[in-house]
Amino acid sequence: MERNNRFSNPKSMLILVACICFAIAVLETAGFFSINKVDWTNLGLLFGFLSFIV
Repeated sequence: MERNNRFSNPKSMLILVACICFAIAVLETAGFFSINKVDWTNLGLLFGFLSFIV
């Protein structure tokens, strides 16, 4: 029997990417680094909403 991989589902991957984007947004807000070209919070929301659509 084959074990199901946690990340084989596209919905799981989108949720993981959304969490990573939010983590980057938190670190950027805390002042650890600065990437002004990307709004990580909005990008995280986009991937989060996409995970509900898929």
